[in-house]
Amino acid sequence: MSERGVLLDLRPLRESAPFRRVFIARTISIFGIGMLMVGVPLQMYDLTGSTFLVGLVAAVEGAASMGGMMIGGTLADRYDRKKLILFARTVSGLTFVGLAVNAMLADPSWQAIIVLSVINGLIGSISIAALFAVVPTLVPRDQLVAVGALNVLGARVGAVVSPALGGLVIAAFSVSWNYWVAAIGTAITIALLAGLPPLPAPAATEPDRRGDAPQPVSMTRFILEHRVIGGVMVAGVIAMLGSGVLVLVPGLVDEQWAGDSRAAGLLYAASAVGAVIATVTSGWLNRLTRPGTVLLVALAAGFAAQALVGLTGALVVAVLVLVAVGAIASVQEVLRYALIQTHTPEHLLGRVNGLWSAQEVAGVSVGALIAGTFGGVVAPSSAVVTYSLTMCAVAVVFLVVLGSLRRTVADPANAATAVPA
Repeated sequence: MSERGVLLDLRPLRESAPFRRVFIARTISIFGIGMLMVGVPLQMYDLTGSTFLVGLVAAVEGAASMGGMMIGGTLADRYDRKKLILFARTVSGLTFVGLAVNAMLADPSWQAIIVLSVINGLIGSISIAALFAVVPTLVPRDQLVAVGALNVLGARVGAVVSPALGGLVIAAFSVSWNYWVAAIGTAITIALLAGLPPLPAPAATEPDRRGDAPQPVSMTRFILEHRVIGGVMVAGVIAMLGSGVLVLVPGLVDEQWAGDSRAAGLLYAASAVGAVIATVTSGWLNRLTRPGTVLLVALAAGFAAQALVGLTGALVVAVLVLVAVGAIASVQEVLRYALIQTHTPEHLLGRVNGLWSAQEVAGVSVGALIAGTFGGVVAPSSAVVTYSLTMCAVAVVFLVVLGSLRRTVADPANAATAVPA
């Protein structure tokens, strides 16, 4: 379990009480979000019978979440981060209460579901960037890779377990109980996060090198000029676009395995299983000297492996390949997180993390649209191969082009203060 082992490095949880609070609160929040992902669409369809409105509420909530992440990043660099987190979580909890009360009415309002979902997406997401921004101040820099692995593990387990839990609660009780459970969980997260130490905005306390008052910094300029961070953002966009290939799974199952829903379930679960395996055995990532090189190589390798899914007619092989793809994607995610936290100045962590979080949400959506277009032109298996190999070629090009990211070391001196041109 140590930084010298192969298994997940648990030092951040053992050694930092504030990080334990953040990790537990974030995990509970992920479970709450997963339960809403089941409750809201099921209730919306039950009330309206409209798949359009089900899609509409998902779309507007997703757009609000992206906006909230960006706004939250800016606010986290200007205002007290602890107060910001507690405010956002409180509003989010109140929306869950609102959804629960609405569901208990004799005639629930579907309009209220949309409004409350948008408020939750916008305000609740403000806390995401702030939580990411405070972590580097709670743990030593050499443990940030371990933090990234723990974050990925919690997110993947939550994504698998929480929707199933939500479905069970709805089946056993009612959809209102689903919302009440999410509200109670949010109250617990607020209590946990209230115990964090003061977390003032760094720009309000850190003078510049001349000892003058802090000067405003453009996040856009920083990302464009800092070739490592810029490279990580580019790698993230490519990875998210490539993940859109999952939209082709239903068509692939219909083509290769006669539409067997069991095959679809196995294929969708395989990536999550691979991610969990990779994070549990992520101790070796702490010892990397060239994390940027590993990130870029993994990016290309993941797409190359993904192409094999479209070339095989054997379900077992396809599942095993997707397990490997999920593991490779998890390694990328951990390294992207660690590089962003170690190379970004503290007074920009909120904005950079907000952009990174929003980028992941947008990238998956755009990637699904592009991959779906491929699937509309050629057979699903051919679309998987063509799209994956195209993204692999793009990844190889950037492996060559992003020299600064490829050469970066794990924990460079002054990485969090210098802004290289």
